[in-house]
Amino acid sequence: MSGADRGGRREFLRLTAGVAGGACAFAPGGLLAHGHVGAARIGRTAESLRSEDLSYIGQAGAAKDGGINVIGPKAGYSPQVGTLVSMLTWMQQAIGRSTEGMTQADLDYLFDAKANTIGALMLHLAATEVFYQANTFEGKELSEERKGKWGPAMDLGDAGRKTIKGHDRDYYLGILKETREKSLAEFAKRDDAWLMAVDKDWPWGPTDNYCKWFHVCEHISHHCGQIVFLWKRLPGKKGGE
Repeated sequence: MSGADRGGRREFLRLTAGVAGGACAFAPGGLLAHGHVGAARIGRTAESLRSEDLSYIGQAGAAKDGGINVIGPKAGYSPQVGTLVSMLTWMQQAIGRSTEGMTQADLDYLFDAKANTIGALMLHLAATEVFYQANTFEGKELSEERKGKWGPAMDLGDAGRKTIKGHDRDYYLGILKETREKSLAEFAKRDDAWLMAVDKDWPWGPTDNYCKWFHVCEHISHHCGQIVFLWKRLPGKKGGE
């Protein structure tokens, strides 16, 4: 991502932030009160978002039935499953944006003995998705073989700090893409009744498959925030970049 694109995205968020609180963009004197000038600025920035290369997120990116920025039913999935897929797809592309231009050294940088690297956080997202695949698609826990493969990324901690290193950005994005494509293929086999099925024995209380997979989406958002926080503090970076 170019510096101009990153700056444009920040400007778009800054201009529209008032919609959610503070000085509302629709209030007197707000952004949209300035008419065509404000609207044109939002339009130019929105166009830069639409034009990004989203190929790394897999087959659900830039969906034929409305595009990545349209949350709702998607072709090839039942209505509610498609809506979930559209949310997962929209959130997944944030990882690619947030790590654009990072070197292997950036991905391996460890701030202290209890921190996690950006690379480890990216692999952790894939490991979390693998766990929920096993739970919701297969109805079982991870096998011992898969625990051995994914354990350090799932648990992070010392094991993750010791073993998750030495890879470039494409390595992590490739695993995320492969993991998501498996999820999408499985979602296509299931209907809304499956999505709404409740697991009464889930640790935090009765939970349907929709909530479990929305947690996967929320999990991406959570760790994406950590990644951005760490990126701004990498050696040579200035906090506001």
